[in-house]
Amino acid sequence: MPHTIDQKINALLEQQSSLRQWLEQIRALTKDARGATVIAGLTQKETEDFLLLSPLVHAHDSGMTSDHAAAARARHAELKAKLESALQDNAIEGLSGWGEPATAR
Repeated sequence: MPHTIDQKINALLEQQSSLRQWLEQIRALTKDARGATVIAGLTQKETEDFLLLSPLVHAHDSGMTSDHAAAARARHAELKAKLESALQDNAIEGLSGWGEPATAR
């Protein structure tokens, strides 16, 4: 059983290979200031929450009550919005020097 939050995140990513692949394709997996794996725009705790909630909100029958399912969907949507915002910011930042000579960047 993983002990640190980074170990938990890495274990969750291993268990959810299709989610990991999607995150890698959109370049959303990154390292935080301490070198821990996180999802772009999210803290370690938010990354863990996103990885725990993703299979639940996509499951046909998660076994949760309707109130818990609604709360899980809302939290997942909040975290996904933060991820998408971070990716958009990264894309804009990447384009800010587009067209300039490499030595000018």
